Amino acid sequence: MENLPQEGKSKENNLEESTASSLNPALAIVFSLGFFLLITSTFYPLSELTVFDAKRILELGLFVAVLVSAVAFTKLRLRTIEQLNRLGTPERIAIALFIALGIWSSLRLDQSAYALVDVLMIIQIMVLFSVVAASRRLAGTGFDLCALLLLSSLGVAVFIQEFMGYLAGWVGGFEFSYNHSLIHFAHPRFYNQLQTWSIPVLAALPLLFPGKRGIRQICVILLGLQWFLVISTAARGTTVSLVISMLFIALWVPQHRKFWLKYQLAGVIAGIVIYAGIYQVNESLSAQPGSFFATSVGRPMAHTSGRSYFWNLTIDDAIDQPILGTGPTRFGCDRNVWVPAHPHSILFRIIGEWGFIAFGLLLFIAVLIGSKFLTGLRQQHGSDPAANPLRSILAISLIAGVIHACLSGLFIMPASQVAMILLVGWKLGLDMNSSKDLEKKPIALFTLLLGTMIGLAVFVFALSEIQQMPAKMEISNSGGPMTPRFWQNGELCDWGHSLMTPN
Repeated sequence: MENLPQEGKSKENNLEESTASSLNPALAIVFSLGFFLLITSTFYPLSELTVFDAKRILELGLFVAVLVSAVAFTKLRLRTIEQLNRLGTPERIAIALFIALGIWSSLRLDQSAYALVDVLMIIQIMVLFSVVAASRRLAGTGFDLCALLLLSSLGVAVFIQEFMGYLAGWVGGFEFSYNHSLIHFAHPRFYNQLQTWSIPVLAALPLLFPGKRGIRQICVILLGLQWFLVISTAARGTTVSLVISMLFIALWVPQHRKFWLKYQLAGVIAGIVIYAGIYQVNESLSAQPGSFFATSVGRPMAHTSGRSYFWNLTIDDAIDQPILGTGPTRFGCDRNVWVPAHPHSILFRIIGEWGFIAFGLLLFIAVLIGSKFLTGLRQQHGSDPAANPLRSILAISLIAGVIHACLSGLFIMPASQVAMILLVGWKLGLDMNSSKDLEKKPIALFTLLLGTMIGLAVFVFALSEIQQMPAKMEISNSGGPMTPRFWQNGELCDWGHSLMTPN
C-alpha cells in the first residue's frame, strides 16, 4: 500500500486494522470483474439468449452484487465513500446538471424506459468506479496481481479459440478469416474494443512479477498474440487509439516508458511474425485462399465506415432540437433509412441525443477531470516502486479507451463497460486519497445508496424485458431489429404502446 498523508492518517490506520475481514470482499470484487470478462469471452454463458444479451444480463447482475457488497461491508463502504468524495464541487455540480439534462430529455419521450436506463447506467457506472477503487485500496497489490492474471488468461483463451478456428479451416479445406472469428462476441469489433483496454496492461507483467524467470518472454508472447488478433481483424480503431495514447504517455511521463514501451514494441513485432506465419500456412493449405489478407491488413483503410454520415445526422438532430436533443437511445429513429442504434462516437451521441448544453457540460467535466488526471501522472506518490509506472500503464488504457469511444462508441458494450470499470477503478485506487475525504460523507453515502438502487432497478427492468422482447419485436413498426444499444435485438425505435403478445 502507498504511504498516506499525515492528515487523516489515524483514520486510515483504523480502516486497515484487521484487514482479513475486508480483504476477501475486496479481492472478490476484482476477481468477479475479471472472471466475467474471461468466462463471457470464451463460453456461451446463457445459451437461451444471444451472446450480447447474455452478457448484458450477467453484467447487470454482477453490478448489483458489487454494489450490494459495497453497502454491506463496513470497510469497503467507508473506502467507497472516500473515493466518491474525491470529486470537487465544480465537478459535482456539472455532473449533476449533465445527468439532470439526460433525465429531462428522456422523460419527454412517449417511450422513455430505454432512454432513462441509458442515463441511469451512467450513474451506476460512476459509483462502480469508486467501489473498485476502494477494493484496490483494501486489497493492495493482491488486486493488481489478480486483475493482471485474469486479463492475461483472457487473451490466451481467446487466441487459443481463434487458432482452433484456423486449424479447423485448414483441415476442412476452407479459409478461416475475419468473418468467422471471435464467435463469443456479437461482432469481432466488440473484442477489439476490449483489447483497447487490456493490451496496455499486459506490459505490467514484468513490473508486478519482478525477477520471475521467463516473465519478460511470456509478456512479449502474450502481447504478440493480442497484436496478431488486432492485425488479423484489421482493428483500425484499436490500433489508432493505442498508438496515440502510447505516444502521448511516452512523451508525457518519459521516466516510466522504460517499463512498458520495449515490451509493446516487441509485442507488435511478435504479432506481425505470428500473422505472417499463419498467412503463409493459410495460403498453402486453404482450398480457396486470398480473403484472409484482403479482410485484414489488405482491406481499404482510408474510409470512415459510414461514421461521417452518422455524425452529420447527429449534427442535424442537434440543430433541430438544440436544448434536449432527440432523446437518449433515439439516434436515427425518426429517419426513413436504416442506421445503427448509435453514431459510433460518444461525443456525437451526446450532441444529437442530449443536445448542445449537455455536450458543453461533458466537455467541461472532461477538462476538469482530465487536467487533474494528467497533472497527477507527473507527480510522484508513495514509496512503492511499481506504483508510479503502473499508473502510467493504466493511463494508456484509459486514454486509449476515451479515444476509441470518440471513434466507435465503445462505452455501450457490456464487456467494454466491465473492463472500463475495472481499469478506471484500478487507476483511482492507486492514487492518493484526498485530505478532505470525510467532509461530505452524507452526500457520498447517498450517492452509493442511489447507485445501488439504480443497479437493482435496471437489473429488474432487464429481466422483465427478456419476457417482453418477442412481443416488442412482433409489433414493432421499425421493420426489424436494430444493432446493439441496450439489447442486441431488443432496442427498437417504435414498438407501439401495447406490450401484449399478438395473437
